[in-house]
Amino acid sequence: MSRPTTTRPIPSIPSASSTSSTSSTPSTPSTPSTPSTPSTPSTPSAPKQRRRQPRWRLAAMAAALLLCAAPAASAAPGTAPGPAEGRPPAHGGAPLYISDYSDNTVLRLPPGGGAPVMVAVTGLIRPTGMVLAPSGDLHISDTGNNRVVRVPGDGGPQSVVPTTGLSRPIGLALNADGDLYIADSFNDRVVKVPADGGPQTTVPTTGLSQPTGLAFGRGGDLFVSDSGNDRVVRLPAGGGPQRTVPAVGLNSPYGLAFDPAGALYVADFNNDRVVKLPVRGGQRTVPVAGLRTPAGLAIPSERAGY
Repeated sequence: MSRPTTTRPIPSIPSASSTSSTSSTPSTPSTPSTPSTPSTPSTPSAPKQRRRQPRWRLAAMAAALLLCAAPAASAAPGTAPGPAEGRPPAHGGAPLYISDYSDNTVLRLPPGGGAPVMVAVTGLIRPTGMVLAPSGDLHISDTGNNRVVRVPGDGGPQSVVPTTGLSRPIGLALNADGDLYIADSFNDRVVKVPADGGPQTTVPTTGLSQPTGLAFGRGGDLFVSDSGNDRVVRLPAGGGPQRTVPAVGLNSPYGLAFDPAGALYVADFNNDRVVKLPVRGGQRTVPVAGLRTPAGLAIPSERAGY
């Protein structure tokens, strides 16, 4: 399969100079120019044929690519119940984590309601995808820094997940063994980082273009939003051949999520909708009004479906 020829716009990354508050030196006023003679209006040209634009609207994806309503770890014996302020939860509940792409922060909304709390993590630039491990460790795609950051659930210091050559990582997923999978979007690949500390490997795939969302099915198969090809692909857990998930009319799919019944939900980004693909086949649009470029999805474990 040939690669798309469209140029991928890289998200703007703030620099130290752009965030400084120094003022510029006023320029010398220029001499007013002599008004030019009005030109004869030109004949309007025929409208140009609209080309298909690259689908990388990451800024619109910022607050939506949350992907973290995951099981939390239990607190260690003898510890006080409830998470420390600004840290991932270490005791029950299912809080919602939000990656604030424009503000370079991650917020936690308590499961019982209340004000959001900023997660204690530093140095992020354009955070996007996240995944919460059963231990309470929170993994964050630090997209602008081309890395993945781990924030321990026990309140320890943050660390960088050991990877090589990432370029705009986005979606994250953990398998049953705790191995971390990363949608390495600008490298058109998915990377696996073993839980045992082994070396990074590239997951065998064919023809991916700008992969974004990742999710594991009940049988351990990995599903990948192949955004640049307007499809979702399925990678069998046993290492069989890659397959395209039967879906109609997708336009730059992003976030993926499964409900407890095994139905797959797809954030159909450029179609402003969420699509449901039941286990028995078929496809339908989830009834929700007013969506605009949906990107992230998370489904509570007790929710049977929509």
